[in-house]
Amino acid sequence: MNKQWSPELHDFPAELLLLLDMVQSGRSSFAALNVADQSLDWQAFGSLALHHRLYPTIHAVCNAQSQQLPSNMLQWLNQKYQRNAFTMLQLSGQMQRVTQALTDRQIRALQLKGPVLAQSLYGDLSRRTSKDLDVLVPIEQADEAEQVLLSLGFVKTQEVPRTTDNWRWRYNHESYVDERTGVEIELHWRLNGDAGAEQGFEELWERRQQLEFGGTAIQMLGQEDLLIYLCVHGARHAWFRLRWLVDIDRLVQSQLDWQLLRRLTHQYKCNHIVGQAFVLTHWMLHTPISGEMAQWADAPRAQDLARRVLVFIREKVNLCPEPETQVLAKYYRSYQYALKTIGQKALFWVRKMAPDDWDMQTLPLPKMLYFMYYPLHPFLLLYRRTQRRDAVQREVEQQ
Repeated sequence: MNKQWSPELHDFPAELLLLLDMVQSGRSSFAALNVADQSLDWQAFGSLALHHRLYPTIHAVCNAQSQQLPSNMLQWLNQKYQRNAFTMLQLSGQMQRVTQALTDRQIRALQLKGPVLAQSLYGDLSRRTSKDLDVLVPIEQADEAEQVLLSLGFVKTQEVPRTTDNWRWRYNHESYVDERTGVEIELHWRLNGDAGAEQGFEELWERRQQLEFGGTAIQMLGQEDLLIYLCVHGARHAWFRLRWLVDIDRLVQSQLDWQLLRRLTHQYKCNHIVGQAFVLTHWMLHTPISGEMAQWADAPRAQDLARRVLVFIREKVNLCPEPETQVLAKYYRSYQYALKTIGQKALFWVRKMAPDDWDMQTLPLPKMLYFMYYPLHPFLLLYRRTQRRDAVQREVEQQ
């Protein structure tokens, strides 16, 4: 490796640094690949490209440098690329079908990621992976939108707990699947679950942008709202997939209204989260920190949060829904707490004192006895904490 990477990445494996070099938007010289370097583990490289969902992004780079890559790696990349191209076309078709059905029922819908993100950021559906569609509708039309999905043949696969009255505020989506095609949809009524204040649907709709897919008008988030949403989504998941940082790298090089972004991040108290994303893209993808970006990236809290997630990227950790080990799970919970604003931390502790869905799962009671969860809550909370601590201790002893 001869590229000057950030000192923060000194312990990243060579295969991961190579992957980072290859996905830089228009700036990669492929300098990280040394043909004479026999120490590169191409199987590990392929595993990383798959884990970080970057194989379609590096496909064009690898084809251009085909003489420098093992033939079996090129063949693997071509197979993955073609399969992803088919998947994205299938998602695009379902997106048009669902959008038209919602429009017919006069339900406004914003596509959050999926094919619209691939098209708007990469200019090609096949250059980005997506496993499902994320659709945001007004909260008052969520039930009606669900009926539309059910009428199209989708089946609900994930239903949020509704035992407490504030479930629609604490959670943000439910999941559905078309069993004929396997296409999954997450129907959102909020951008983020349990995240405090965020842009309302009417505000998002006013700033939306429109793309055309096969003659169907598809609405998606405006650039600034999209940047905030992707930063919050990546931060909540500790950026364990580098694909999300590549998205940010592409997005900050587009035409952004920096004054609007400054107002929105201040209003919704997410300066530190956007700053973290800018720091990480600079460290890993050499994204230039412009004068406009510096006010977010230079903040000490943003840089601290960026350092906290490096372990999840370096160790190829899967955080869906929880880290594989109890030790990492504990560290992840600490990181999640560090992400919160002062108000969110206060609300977090208030909720610790009130019964929740976890209590009802720990000790199921008939509805007529739900009032008992109030005096029992501290004991159930202590029980769960003890169980987690014992699990961590057992894991440490086994290492």
